[in-house]
Amino acid sequence: MRRRIPSITALLCFEAAARTENFARAAEELNITQSALSRQIQGLEGFVKQLLFTRAKQRVTLTAAGKTLIAELSPQLEVLEATFLKIKSHDSLDGALNVGVYPTLGSRWLMPKIMQLSQLQPGLTLNTITYLSNADVDPNLVDLAIVQGDPPWSGYRADYLMSETLVAVAAPGFLPSSLVHPADLLNFRILQHTTRPETWGIWLKDQNFTLPRRIIGPMFSQFEMLIDAIKGGHGLAVMPRVLVERELTDGTLVKAHPHETVPKSAYYLLTPVMKVGIQKIERLRKWFLKP
Repeated sequence: MRRRIPSITALLCFEAAARTENFARAAEELNITQSALSRQIQGLEGFVKQLLFTRAKQRVTLTAAGKTLIAELSPQLEVLEATFLKIKSHDSLDGALNVGVYPTLGSRWLMPKIMQLSQLQPGLTLNTITYLSNADVDPNLVDLAIVQGDPPWSGYRADYLMSETLVAVAAPGFLPSSLVHPADLLNFRILQHTTRPETWGIWLKDQNFTLPRRIIGPMFSQFEMLIDAIKGGHGLAVMPRVLVERELTDGTLVKAHPHETVPKSAYYLLTPVMKVGIQKIERLRKWFLKP
């Protein structure tokens, strides 16, 4: 029995035009001519017997019927895309997967694990995709992503990966040995990470102290640069311990105060919902989450 639905080509043309609000840009995205895209949309409008766009010079806007259609169509196309992705990967445990991670966490925590996994499963290639903030995670690029923060994570399945321990660190000899009060550290030059300025407040609050003022000092967009600045004696910082474990072990950094804080926020392993169920992704997820 023939189903009463338009062609997938017409639907893809409509979705691209609705998203870009520009026929020329949509045609370029789909690698077809603008006239071919217009014919597909005209055919779709004839099929539903409704105008889907209001056309004005170079820009097009959705009509009420067009808004209704795109609201229903977009999630269905995502489901269809995910279905084909799962079928293509159904029996394959080898190949390449993209794991998203922050740069410094990737080099200091993830890389040793990747080397271990490559020995266990030599047919699987893991590529790393780095980002500086959670807003930069692209579900189209990553198969799994490691993030720090609090759920929920819209568009992802989130698994608890590990807790985070915050510790105040400095170069050896940077601070006088007589310091006892944690708030005394604020009298020295404070260094911070641009996306984690809250760490000092969390660390002090855990000891029943409140930041008396907004911290003003140098900020770094990458933890690796921040660590180098601390080692160079340019200031002190509250850091995730997982990122400075090596320096604390070899003595190139020391704890500026003995207190360590485990905040409520933690590290999570994210799977884009469209990729949930793909066998090799599920297998890698299970490996990351094993005790």
